Amino acid sequence: MADATVEKSGYLSELYRSINAVKNPSELYSKLRRIAEDLSFASYVVLFLPQVTDEEIRPCIVASNWSGALLAAYDRLKLLESSPIIAGLRKTDVPVEYDLETLGTDRPEHEQNAAIDLFMEHEMPRGVYFGCHDKTGRRGAIGFSGNRSLPTAAEMATLHLISQHIFSRLYALMGDLGEKLVLSTREIECLVWSARGKTSSECATILGVAESTVAGYIASLNRKLHAQNKTQMIAIAYELGLISNANVGLR
Repeated sequence: MADATVEKSGYLSELYRSINAVKNPSELYSKLRRIAEDLSFASYVVLFLPQVTDEEIRPCIVASNWSGALLAAYDRLKLLESSPIIAGLRKTDVPVEYDLETLGTDRPEHEQNAAIDLFMEHEMPRGVYFGCHDKTGRRGAIGFSGNRSLPTAAEMATLHLISQHIFSRLYALMGDLGEKLVLSTREIECLVWSARGKTSSECATILGVAESTVAGYIASLNRKLHAQNKTQMIAIAYELGLISNANVGLR
């Protein structure tokens, strides 16, 4: 079914036109989610490749429909450092596939079961990541995963081309967003405390305001950053340089 979608006359050209037509990052993320759905993938992720000294994946993710629980567990289990997918993306421009049900995962023994259990729990046993880069040469990737079989040759070709185009388009849209963005002091404070893992209730206590006021700040941040949830809001803020590991107290 997914393969038939890719081979449908005009599918790739229509995707190309529709990606060119998006006006902000939020529209682009919606387009990416639709592509994943068209090809029967449960999840997608857009990320910049972590530095070798990075310890957490969350600041590297620009957009994803991964659950907050998955992201939190991934970083709590410290799975980034030995990630075979990230290692593969650093070494080659060839798409990096994984299949936990047949190949397991190439990790140190003490991490292997934890990684397999985590991604199986979230119904992501198979997937593929496409290395990308923006106009500055900064490297990243777009990944698709789920319960479906690994992509066919036709699907791989389509996803590879589209991933490159989406990543390039995102660079342009994020640049436009950063130039126009104006945040209040309170919004920046909410960003920092949210990135530190504080709930809205905890942010309200720290800032000395009502929880409904914090909810208003978060809603405003999501709107200004074209984010669909708090996790995406934080990721975009990292990418735009509004927050960093230093000012949120992460090392």
